[in-house]
Amino acid sequence: MKTNILVQYQGGGYDGCFWEWNFFYIDKQGGFHDIFSSGHAGIKDIAGLNILDMNDDDVYIYDMADEKAIEEFSRECNVVNVTGVLQWFQDNPDIGVEFFVLCSDCGCRIDDCTEASLEEWHGCGGIASTADKLLCSGCHSSGTCSCCDDYVGSDEITYLGGEYNFDDDYMNKAAREMLDDEYSNVCDNCLRYRAEQIKEQEHTDLLQQSLLTGTPDLFSDDMRWYWD
Repeated sequence: MKTNILVQYQGGGYDGCFWEWNFFYIDKQGGFHDIFSSGHAGIKDIAGLNILDMNDDDVYIYDMADEKAIEEFSRECNVVNVTGVLQWFQDNPDIGVEFFVLCSDCGCRIDDCTEASLEEWHGCGGIASTADKLLCSGCHSSGTCSCCDDYVGSDEITYLGGEYNFDDDYMNKAAREMLDDEYSNVCDNCLRYRAEQIKEQEHTDLLQQSLLTGTPDLFSDDMRWYWD
């Protein structure tokens, strides 16, 4: 059998799961290491290799001495599984494999799980859930709202330190106010919520002024919003 290989195979097999991806590693001396195994089809030790056809189309073998193979694993495998394998190699440094994963957005290499974030979670059947993105700290930061701390993706972020010019004046006011509050990157929801708050406060103040002083006149164009 080949050595220094990461093997991905269809393990699992239990109530609620027909099969799921399992992984093991064969080190440079031919030793077996169970990374993740589950169900009746999971391989827990080297004796279990007798039931696995290594030439099966549903068995994927990655040479850990080949960086291209590691990159392929990171690109092709589910990001949750990829992160789990990274954690295993990180927890077992004596193995001697310089394992890494790729950021889903910028493609940079990540070799430390503390620098990786899983995002865009969703259900995948039953009570199970999975993520679609594995992000480096830089990409995660650029897509995270500094106001609500939610990751929304860089396309949904307004960078207040740069140039912005919204058609809606309340949005511009909200952006200036949030920048003064030291929020640098804000999501559309937070920006629109702040704009609505400003609008409501201005209308409240204007209505009180109109009722107390008669200016602006309650039936003027300035107060049309009150009657709409």
